[in-house]
Amino acid sequence: MNTAALVARNATASHHTGQPVSTLVSGGSFSSSVLANVSNEEFKQALECSLVQSGLFKSTGSGGCQVAASIISIKQPLIGISMSVSMQVSYEVKRGNSVIWSRVIQSTYKAPPSEALIGAVRVRKATEGAVRENIANFIRALDEKSL
Repeated sequence: MNTAALVARNATASHHTGQPVSTLVSGGSFSSSVLANVSNEEFKQALECSLVQSGLFKSTGSGGCQVAASIISIKQPLIGISMSVSMQVSYEVKRGNSVIWSRVIQSTYKAPPSEALIGAVRVRKATEGAVRENIANFIRALDEKSL
């Protein structure tokens, strides 16, 4: 999976914590050039990059908030014309030892035939889109919380 394609570039936060963020990701699958799976490391890199680019956090590192993301499910089609992938991720945000925010975020992304002619490529693009949308939905929900 291309980690850069997983970054939620369209999520901009109106609130800025001015703090660093650290992340822990679980529930990912082994990633390969053939399978459209998302590994823990790929999701972690995309999540951290998205959180910093959104402006919500100033950088990655310790001393601020900790985000634990657990990939609950990624549902991908086996066949189809427009490939639709849905994803559920459980997020928990801590400051020190206190949980300050927790929620399950859902997302869906549909890759039409115009995005790629080959079905396996459309599934990968739909998976990348579902990850981007999930992270963007998380950032928007967290921004509403006004950490």
